[in-house]
Amino acid sequence: MDAYAQVGRDTIAPRVRAALNLRSDREANNIVVAALDAIMGEITENINTDGFTLKLPRFGKFEVRHKQGKMRKIPLTGKTQMTADKRKVKFFPLSEILRLERKTVK
Repeated sequence: MDAYAQVGRDTIAPRVRAALNLRSDREANNIVVAALDAIMGEITENINTDGFTLKLPRFGKFEVRHKQGKMRKIPLTGKTQMTADKRKVKFFPLSEILRLERKTVK
């Protein structure tokens, strides 16, 4: 596989079809889309909850983190200003994925 290769629903749907013995790629694609929509919906509903964690067994977890704004000096004007508060969604992969990630490339 190319170093910059990307895969998407079109690659995952056939795997889902085979795993669930579905009749068509369309059914498998609908399942993949529904699962991703459910994950996105859950994160969206809880984006305002600091420390919210969505754990997905055998995959990883998503965690919502809130960071308060900081006092920063604006270089152009020299004024000190408070930056905006931030909300970040971070993904922590399963340890098995991390292990694969750390292997040396041959």
